[in-house]
Amino acid sequence: MQLSDGDGSRVFDFGAHLHPENVLPESFEQFEPYLGAHHTDIEEYVRWCEEAGIDGAALSQPYYMGHGDGEATATANDALLAEIDDYDQFHGLAAIPTAAGGETAAAEFERCLDAGYSGGALATKSDGIELNDPEVEPVLAVAADRGVPLLVHPKLNESLHPEALDDTYRLNAIFGREAALSESIFKVIHDGVLDRYPDLDLVFHHLGGNIAAMLGRIHLQLDPGRWPGQEHVKGYEAFKTQLEQRVYVDTSGFFGYSAPVRVALEAFPSTQLLFGTDAPYEPRPPEEGRAFADAIAEVTSRADADRILGGNARDLLE
Repeated sequence: MQLSDGDGSRVFDFGAHLHPENVLPESFEQFEPYLGAHHTDIEEYVRWCEEAGIDGAALSQPYYMGHGDGEATATANDALLAEIDDYDQFHGLAAIPTAAGGETAAAEFERCLDAGYSGGALATKSDGIELNDPEVEPVLAVAADRGVPLLVHPKLNESLHPEALDDTYRLNAIFGREAALSESIFKVIHDGVLDRYPDLDLVFHHLGGNIAAMLGRIHLQLDPGRWPGQEHVKGYEAFKTQLEQRVYVDTSGFFGYSAPVRVALEAFPSTQLLFGTDAPYEPRPPEEGRAFADAIAEVTSRADADRILGGNARDLLE
């Protein structure tokens, strides 16, 4: 089954990005010749979506996620909301400035939700602050209390310690970001974040760092009868239950390859997967974006494809 034949399925991209021109960070300007105008121009992005067969999207700004400057982040959030305000098919995920301090970040998040945002977005680690740290608790409380999702995005340039993996050979981009996402999932489960916030919805970018492919390794290392002295770590069954029931992942990060999605569907129920492309960074021409959606339909049933391609996102956002 292919969606490119126009079979009526609704395709919603939960993992898409737009940096309005007036708040585009200088470090991102170098990418403009490669990414195209739909990186910064909402009208161009609308055209790109139409050609790619994508009916709607949740849009966020990776540069400002976890930023330490609350005022700059607020300006960027206002700029994005102004861009998408006239388009019913788009939802905004507000950048949360966690490095500016927990109360500042939570206040900005609340302000954005009151203004019309549908959720938030933050980095796995910002100036050393992670989701299981006390500084992030006010932000998590806002998301849980307001019933809105949080997109968890890898920190772009320093996902792990830069001396561990840098981008001389693209190692941070290939492995570091994925390790950081999986690490974040481990910490929110083992440190009880999901226990403390039963109504919290976290969506991890890039299939959660392709965590499903590591389940055999995880099972080995979380077997409570195999490794004594690890009482602070949940056993595999408890870990797997929360992974399956409480963690959402989007399908971006792997250039539309179907194998990672297949593996994810072996570990997660289809209700926990959301279609994501990471546009404009992964699919560049619109035909690539269309192929990403087709790949979902090719590896699962029509009912599951409908959930992944749009139904699950609508349930979280509306």
